[in-house]
Amino acid sequence: MSRRKIYEGLELPEPLRPQPAAGDVLVVDKVSISFGGIKAVQEASLSVKSGQIHVLIGPNGAGKTTLFNLISGLYTPATGRVQLLGRDIAGLPPQEICHAGLSRSFQITSLFNNLTIEENLRLAFQAKDSRRYAVWRDARSLQYVNRETAELIRFLGLEGIENVKCSDLSYGGQRLVDLGIALASKPRVILLDEPLAGLAQAERERVVRLITTMSRYVPVLIVEHDIDRVLSFGHEVTVMNEGNVLVHGSPEVVRNNRKVQEIYTGTGTPPVVGRRDSAAKVGDIVLQAENIHTYYGKSHILNGASITVRQGEIVALLGRNGAGKSTFLKTIAGIVKAADGKLVLRGLDVTGYPAWQMARAGIGYVPQGRGVFAGMTVRDNLALGRLARATDGSTGTVWSEERIFEFFPRLKERINSHADYLSGGEQQMLAVARALSGNVSLLLLDEPFEGLAPAVVEDLFRVFDRLRQEVPIIIVEHNLDLVLALADQVFALENGRVFHSGPAQPLCEDMEYRKKILWL
Repeated sequence: MSRRKIYEGLELPEPLRPQPAAGDVLVVDKVSISFGGIKAVQEASLSVKSGQIHVLIGPNGAGKTTLFNLISGLYTPATGRVQLLGRDIAGLPPQEICHAGLSRSFQITSLFNNLTIEENLRLAFQAKDSRRYAVWRDARSLQYVNRETAELIRFLGLEGIENVKCSDLSYGGQRLVDLGIALASKPRVILLDEPLAGLAQAERERVVRLITTMSRYVPVLIVEHDIDRVLSFGHEVTVMNEGNVLVHGSPEVVRNNRKVQEIYTGTGTPPVVGRRDSAAKVGDIVLQAENIHTYYGKSHILNGASITVRQGEIVALLGRNGAGKSTFLKTIAGIVKAADGKLVLRGLDVTGYPAWQMARAGIGYVPQGRGVFAGMTVRDNLALGRLARATDGSTGTVWSEERIFEFFPRLKERINSHADYLSGGEQQMLAVARALSGNVSLLLLDEPFEGLAPAVVEDLFRVFDRLRQEVPIIIVEHNLDLVLALADQVFALENGRVFHSGPAQPLCEDMEYRKKILWL
């Protein structure tokens, strides 16, 4: 018997139920696309059957959203085909694909905030009407639109508040309206991109009930980072990694697949050896982040998260996609303002400091993607790092060019080269060096090993290993084998909360323990 949970909900309104279709409704066959030298999706294939919830999962950078963009017409596949009910739709503009019967929601809701719930949903229905451009006609005279809008509002559970402006809704309420807009186009198949992201527990249950109910009539292809939940109600699962489809199968097959486990939890074999003595002494507290709450709009990203960082250690922030790791770094750096909580840096309360003030207080941030100034030389990039912060040494170690070159001798050789002529590894070195040049007290690294050759990864690993003696580091990195071999302490996030904290060594060395903490 299937272990899949059954979520009961209201029936989908009759006008939104398409004609039954047998077999495959959506077929994606060996589609590929590249961006420059990056092969974002490589010959990916999947199919969505009538009455099915098909789950698409994979780690950061796997190609899931890019595949959604290929299916929905935002990108045109370089190779392969996409068929909806037997019709080729690859290369059609998004609006034609939508009218053909494929609807999609996005990671970020996009509503008319100054319009009411009812008005947002009415507009979606009216967009399907041939008289939508009849400017002299009163839209309220379209009685079938009035009826269908009312039925959809009841289905979504929004009856009684339909005249509330969308700007006044909670984030969960906005998600429901977003889902309703996708349904109002009367699709034959619907693509949902992270519909549960940022929702509270009760809101997640509500959205899951709606998805399960509508899937009886409209098949669903869903990308979601709450893997435990989607595997509990999905029928078929496709796993992607590095642009490729790794495996298809039932939720139970995917849970037990060794390759899938490895892309999420690692293999237990670090790609780099030679880490310093893990028992080396650490010092005083450098950063105390207490009960941090951070929002993007109305999406609650960090929900009472707390971490502590001490002198001489590397702290790893772990968690699945969407857990809040990068947002935590941006909150500490002042790029995103915390709505609540407290940040203390070397005894100084820096809560609420903007990014420039955090930088001057001694926070060095290296973003994912490096962010070097391509049209400027290595020397100029380093000079900008010194200009951005106090450089008298009051906030940390004085990092002169000579001192930086001790850690990054390659940058000395390329000092007059423009950053856009550097290799990916050299650009990453420059990004770290630029952050250090401001005499930082704490270094924040977001995916520093991403896209780098193994030899470069090994060089950076050894540099970071040495750097911890000069400046503590918080690191976000999806390669668990690598980051656990490097880190001293671990804080693991789920839905914006720290659910596990402790030394990195047990997670590095004991795969069963690692799977117990970090797998499904």
